This record gives sequence, structure tokens and C-alpha cells, in this order.
Amino acid sequence: MTKQRKKKSPQEPWRTQWPRNGDLKAWFRAMIRKCDAIPDDETAAGKAHLPIQSLAEEGCVAEALRHVNRFLRRVPREDVLTTVRTAKLGAKISLDAGDVSRMEKYLAMMSATERFNTRKCDKGFSLNCVRKFRAENGLLNPAEARNEEERFDAQFEGAARRCDQAIAAGDREAAKAAVAEMEKTARGAKEEWRRRLSLQRAIQYHAKLKDAKAVKASVRGLNEREQREILTAELFNDVGMKEETIARAQKEISRDLERLRTMTDPNIHFPVMAIGRALELLVMHGAKKEARRWLQRTLNDMPTWPVIEHGWLTSAVYHDLGEAVAKIEGPAAAKELLRQAMTEAKAEKRSGWRKGAVDAALDLKANLGELDGAIAEARRLRSPTQRRMELGKLLARAKRWSELREVLSEVASPEEAADVAWWIKFELPGGEVSNK
Repeated sequence: MTKQRKKKSPQEPWRTQWPRNGDLKAWFRAMIRKCDAIPDDETAAGKAHLPIQSLAEEGCVAEALRHVNRFLRRVPREDVLTTVRTAKLGAKISLDAGDVSRMEKYLAMMSATERFNTRKCDKGFSLNCVRKFRAENGLLNPAEARNEEERFDAQFEGAARRCDQAIAAGDREAAKAAVAEMEKTARGAKEEWRRRLSLQRAIQYHAKLKDAKAVKASVRGLNEREQREILTAELFNDVGMKEETIARAQKEISRDLERLRTMTDPNIHFPVMAIGRALELLVMHGAKKEARRWLQRTLNDMPTWPVIEHGWLTSAVYHDLGEAVAKIEGPAAAKELLRQAMTEAKAEKRSGWRKGAVDAALDLKANLGELDGAIAEARRLRSPTQRRMELGKLLARAKRWSELREVLSEVASPEEAADVAWWIKFELPGGEVSNK
């Protein structure tokens, strides 16, 4: 009697249909297909938002809008929140492409959902979303604003929009006039945070126009406190002011080190991240000697910081400082911090936080030239979901596509498939995180 061979059931497409190379658009399309397979309409449309937007940013506007329309057809109009968010995506893609007529059709879809807002607390939600979209994109007449916040957005973003249009048309004088209006509006902001961020944007527009005179005039117009808050090292770097970038970066490191000496909040990784970025700016502008001095001071101070919790927190600190050491002294000098980062990560008892710490430690290991070692370590992770996620990213970085497809064929759900596809995106050429 012969044994009957059990037939293998075919795998679902969301498990098997993965790109065979690092083409960024192919991964966005793959992620959208994974989202299609998600049973819940709201979850599917929500997860599809980022890859559709990214596909449009890659120049595939018509294709991106077809996906927007498909998800709009799938979502019931009674699901106001999902419909509004999806139609808003279509409106933004259309506006960025210069198709105002199509944008208005998506805004009309948003407005049409207002009749489904039956609860008192929901009344006006859809119409307010349309107004806010117009204000945030410089399309609302300030005279029609309903409150101070809306009026400010309408004035400031309207000027920014006119500046962008003037730059595109090559009209330098009109662009300079629009930036001057942006700056004037920014100075009139009532909230300090709004004033700070708006003035930063106005100064960046002056720099975009290569108007050094206007940049310096804006700087002179700030008092000492405003200069500390608004004129960051990042901003000076953006506007191409080398000496000011170096000086401000050192001031910011000194300030953050002082803060770390007395900080009782356990989230010390935030000032440490800021120190890491400031050190990177020093190296970028040729001030390696200064970067080395501040790095050594940071490493000397580190044992005295009041770290409240070991685990993901200290792992994050070692990770950020390890990257700084690698950029200043070379990858070999960062090995000890890498070892400490991994040790602290694995010691974290809370599973969710441990995953984040391990992810950062593996990333650092790969960044220091130990990609194969990071892959081997990722294969030993206990959690199947985390193992697939980490291996997915690392194998994509290593361009080991066949191994990657084999790992991803084990994903447990289309939701997981969509998530891992998005994170792999950051390892592909053109998909990296920008410092901007």
C-alpha cells in the first residue's frame, strides 16, 4: 500500500508576492497589495496611506490616485474618519501635482460625509477638515478664517505658497516679497512655539533664495532668548552658515550636557540624540578636533548621569554615542559601546521596549560594518515576528533578496506583511530617513 502524499495548500499572495530587488516603487506597490488583503476596511486604508503617498512622491501620481480611489470605493461613506483621511490624501497628491480641479473633487467627497456626523460632538467635523486643509495649504482667504489659529495658517501658508510659485516661475522679487510677508506674519504669532517654528521656516526660505542679506537681517532682529530658541545649529546648517553652525553646535552640546547632569526625567536619550546630531554637524563642517573634544567630555560625564532605568534607555544612549564615536574615531572604536548597547537591550524586561532596544543595537552593529554578524544575531531572536522584521531589514540592506523572500513568506498576516514592507523601505536606495 503506497502512502498518499499530502497536497500542499497554496499560500496566500500576501505571503509570497514580494519584490525580487531593491526597487523602491516595487516595494511601495507590494505594500499596497498587502494592504488590499487586510479584511478590515479602516485598517487597510490607514496602512495604505504612506505607500500611496510615497508612490506619488516618486512621480507615479496617476497610479497613486487610482489606489486612493480604490480604497475610497472600498470604505463605506458612513465611516467618516477613514473616508475623510483617504480623500484628504487624494486632495494633497492632486494639489502637489498642480491639479486644483481634481483636488476640489476630493474636498467635495470630504464635505459630503458631513451628513453622517449625527452625534452633536461630531457636527462640523468634515467641513472643518476641509477648511483646515485649505488653510494649511495656503488656499484659504484669511478674511474667511473662523478663529485666530486658522487666520494665522491662512496668512502664513498663503505667503509660503506664493513664494513657492514665484520660485518655480523664476520671479525672484515676488518670492522675496512673499518671504517678507511670511516673516512679518510669523513675528505676530501669539504662541511662542508657533512664532519660533514659523520664523525658522521664513529664515530657511531666505536661504533657499540665497538671500544672505535677508538671513542676517532676520538674525539681527531677534533678541538673545529668541536667538537661543530659533537659531539652532540645524538651521544654520540649512542656510549654509558654516562658522555659525560650528559655534551653535558646541553651545548646544554644552547645554545638553548641563541638562544631563541634573536631569530626573528618565528620557535622557533625547538630549543624547541631540548631542549625537550636533557632533555629526561638527564633523560635517570639518571641526573634527572640536567634535573629538566634546565626545570625550560626553563619555567622561556619562557615568555620572542619573539614569533611572537600565534596559532600552541605556541601550539607546550607547547606540547614539556609538554612532558618534564611529563617525569621529572610526568603527573599531565604537565596538565597546556596541557591546554595552546589546547587553542593556537584552536585559530589558518589558517585551515591547526590549524589541526597540534590540532593533537599535542590531542597526548599530550593521552600521559599524558587522552586517553579517547582525543577521546571524537576528536569526537567534525568540519572537518570530521580531525575527522576521529584523531579518527583513538587514537582508534588504545586504541585498540578499532570495533569503529575504524566504523569510517574508512566513509572515502571519497581511497586516504584518504591510508593516515589514514599510520598514524594509528605509533600507533601500532612496528610502532612507532624511535628516531634514
